[in-house]
Amino acid sequence: MTWADFIDARVPQAVVGGVFIALGWVFNGWQNRKRDRRRRLERVQDVQTALIAEIDHYVMTLKLFDLSATWSRIVSAMEDDSSYIPAVPSERNDTIFAALVADVHILPDPVIQPVVGYYNQVFAVDAIIDDLRSDLFREMDQVQRIGMYTDYIALKQEALARGEMALKALRNSTGRAAKPNSRGAGPSGQS
Repeated sequence: MTWADFIDARVPQAVVGGVFIALGWVFNGWQNRKRDRRRRLERVQDVQTALIAEIDHYVMTLKLFDLSATWSRIVSAMEDDSSYIPAVPSERNDTIFAALVADVHILPDPVIQPVVGYYNQVFAVDAIIDDLRSDLFREMDQVQRIGMYTDYIALKQEALARGEMALKALRNSTGRAAKPNSRGAGPSGQS
């Protein structure tokens, strides 16, 4: 007697069918993981591209102005006229970041620090703008107002430097070379 006499003919068929089902699960799992990795990479690229667009806009805007010359001009006017209070417009330079803040963790590690550092600087600029537009600022003596305005310009200069670092990290991560400045305009001298 052989094993074949003791085993029902359906058993080998069931074993072969089970192997095919198991292989199907493994293959399907592999495909799902591959698809999920591809979608995650696409999401990372999309988030980085959006951040590049937002940061580049503010960096290019800051480059249009000679911040040191603006500071010098405004401080001179404040020193010459103790009642002069510069008009400081409000800004909004974090709209995309605010929408994507929950996804910051998906960014590559070398990108997170410069991007978050840049946006923290943008938040500091926004905060001092609120202070410069406040009644408390108007009530200060001119020496204090000059000090605050000087801090404001310093924060904007730091935002420019941090923006350039964040752009460099993002462009390195996405494989995009830094764009040459195609805008022909130089510093405008406006505040």
